[in-house]
Amino acid sequence: MNAVAAVVVPVFGTVALGFGMARAGIFNRDTGAALTRFMFHLAIPAMLFRGLASAELPSAVPWDYLAAFYLPSFAVFWLAWRVSQSALGWGRREAGMAGMSACYANIVLLGFPLMHAAFGERGHLPLFILMATQSTLLFPLATYALEIYGHERAGQPMFYLRAAGRLALNPVIVALALGFVVNRAQLTVPPVAARMLELLGAAGPGCALVALGVSLAQYHLGGGWRDALVLVAMKNVLSPLLVWGLGTALGIEPLWLATAVLMAAMPAGINTFIFASQYDIRQDTVAKTIVVSTLTATVIATALLARFIA
Repeated sequence: MNAVAAVVVPVFGTVALGFGMARAGIFNRDTGAALTRFMFHLAIPAMLFRGLASAELPSAVPWDYLAAFYLPSFAVFWLAWRVSQSALGWGRREAGMAGMSACYANIVLLGFPLMHAAFGERGHLPLFILMATQSTLLFPLATYALEIYGHERAGQPMFYLRAAGRLALNPVIVALALGFVVNRAQLTVPPVAARMLELLGAAGPGCALVALGVSLAQYHLGGGWRDALVLVAMKNVLSPLLVWGLGTALGIEPLWLATAVLMAAMPAGINTFIFASQYDIRQDTVAKTIVVSTLTATVIATALLARFIA
């Protein structure tokens, strides 16, 4: 248990530190936004590129691993989509927001620092694969639910073209793509550039965790917790259980299985609130879901790490 605490306490403690400094007025919304921009545009891409460029890649696409993670993700999205309409009274368009809240994990801000602390560089490759594919697969699904199923702007192709362009220029996706190319081409990064990447990448996990804490402090929460708790149960409990069960049935190797299950147990991603704000849909419920699922993830991640590190 001491080994688990050595991983979990610094990670979630850093989130709490960012939260506390924001609540104390030392950091504000602008501080969190600046940290997030630095982390998203420089620090995390530098670490991802550096790690993937030198990683030992599998000879074939790990379809079983992707299936173990994404089939449950799609299933949970569909379940939240249906339950939000049939039991919670959400509208057609709002149901897409429920689906994303229940299945889109906070892999970059929280999952990456946690995996790095727990397994070091040997856990990077399976994590990189999920980081490269989560937005690519789930953003279009959420967009379909919000735009087509919700009958909003369904006939405007330029909207989808712009969305595809934003996804293609996402710094995380670009860094992973470039790292893959350098790896496959067996290119050598010049020493000066490699040192710059190392310096930038070293700041990534810490900045991500502080930025998450500052972001959480911006949400002002009131009553009406029923809907958020339903989504949290799907995100933090049902999703990792399904991934664990399917991954075990498919015979996923232990480290990759641990990565998939831990990432499935991560809280609802900050991007869900960005979607909610952009579409002006259930922002209060999504904010509550992010906060509660982050708190829940501290318990779930601790239990899972105790199982996988043992």
